[in-house]
Amino acid sequence: MIALPPMRRGILKEVLKIVFLFGALGFTLILFIHFSSKNPKNLISLNFQASNVIIEMFDHWELLNDHNINSNLVVTENKKSFQQSLDFLEKYYSTNDTSIILHEMHLIFDKYKIKNNEISRQDYLQMRKLLKKIMKENQYKLSTLILSRERFSNKMVLLACLIFLIALGFSVYFSERLSSRIAYPIKKISEILQSKPDLNHKLKFPPPETLEIKVLTIEFIELWKRLSDLHKKNLKNLKLQRNELNAVFDSMEDAIVVLDNKGKIEHYNKLFLQIIGAKNESLLYQPWSDVSLSSITYMQLRNLVRNDNFEESNFWAFVDGNETIFRVRKRIINDEDKQRNGVILILHNLSNRYSAAQFKEIAIKLKTEQASLSI
Repeated sequence: MIALPPMRRGILKEVLKIVFLFGALGFTLILFIHFSSKNPKNLISLNFQASNVIIEMFDHWELLNDHNINSNLVVTENKKSFQQSLDFLEKYYSTNDTSIILHEMHLIFDKYKIKNNEISRQDYLQMRKLLKKIMKENQYKLSTLILSRERFSNKMVLLACLIFLIALGFSVYFSERLSSRIAYPIKKISEILQSKPDLNHKLKFPPPETLEIKVLTIEFIELWKRLSDLHKKNLKNLKLQRNELNAVFDSMEDAIVVLDNKGKIEHYNKLFLQIIGAKNESLLYQPWSDVSLSSITYMQLRNLVRNDNFEESNFWAFVDGNETIFRVRKRIINDEDKQRNGVILILHNLSNRYSAAQFKEIAIKLKTEQASLSI
């Protein structure tokens, strides 16, 4: 473990803590389950034996009261067995109530022995009553034993649940430490990258705490440097291509404006600026639907081509003090996946195609139609 890098060594320690914690928890829960489910066999056996002894005492007492038995041997055996049973019950029971009952039974039995094995009716019935009481006490003791074991089992289960929750809390704590050890430095790096720093500026990462994070930050800095160089090169190439494309557009006889997929102006030529009356204003990257112009021509042209189904139409405009009729065409620019990537508007001058009378008639018609578009 010592030969491992610092970060991996720290992660391994936290993982081993969690593993050992749950291993110890599992062993502890097994012990709790074992002891909580274990019945006190000796106590149950003694209780069962006491019940049998009481039943035998009933039989012996009945035989001792039976006047038809003339055998001294039988009487002696019954007396001996009854005495042994009584001695066993005195050892088994230790409560005050049972001690009083057993003492009364002793008095009656001693009276029986003193009177030469003679039992009065009252003593006979009293002994049976006492035997029933001691039987009930024995049953009560068994039920109390079962209930106490149940309470003990419940306490053990609750204790096991408590230990499990404590262990779970420790495991969450160790897991949080583990995730923090892994995620904190990466989180700091991601926060810096999410802030979208300028490619022209250097990245400033926090001091690395481990060798792995140090290597990672060095790689990020080198990658960022390469991206910055590539970005500068791309900007230079884009500027060069834009200048070349603008030179081509300016050499064309048609007015042209190009919109990107978000509806912002990407390219246009000088003739287009003349038509909408924005000769000295830059329209680059302005939204076509909301150019900062108060030109009627711009608003009429914008409203004319606003419909997605629009393809081409005639358009009247006042350019450099002259009335002009254009043929406006709208073409969709698609990318390689045939997804809409932009729009190009082309305005071709048709004024020279018409006679003066035709031009005047068409111009009046177009002006009327376009007047409604500017509303």
